[in-house]
Amino acid sequence: MDARNWNRHIVEKEVPCIIGGIAVPAFLYDLCAGGCMVELDDSRGVIGQRVIIDLYELDTACGEAVWQSGRCVGVRFDVPLHEAVVRHIGFTPPILPFEAQAPRDRFGRVLPPLAAGEQRQLGL
Repeated sequence: MDARNWNRHIVEKEVPCIIGGIAVPAFLYDLCAGGCMVELDDSRGVIGQRVIIDLYELDTACGEAVWQSGRCVGVRFDVPLHEAVVRHIGFTPPILPFEAQAPRDRFGRVLPPLAAGEQRQLGL
């Protein structure tokens, strides 16, 4: 496997997209300066088609669909995006107070802390 030329950033946002001249809704999963991965609503074949992605009025990325796995499509950009644009669009976790970051069970209750260094007896 080849090493990547750029760092990938998680995005996970819907983006306006045009593939082969047709506007389609797409979900942008990850982004780097040289390309991205989007998920389409259907699994029609798009390899080799031109792709235009509107990146939230910061930039417009143009490229080609170079791989497809089901509904997921890899896009290689014609011109690399500026790294500042990639970092700005990339995932940034929401700012939460420390108390809100505590681990919770499936009912939303805060889990008790684990005892540090506690010895457990295994076996009989």
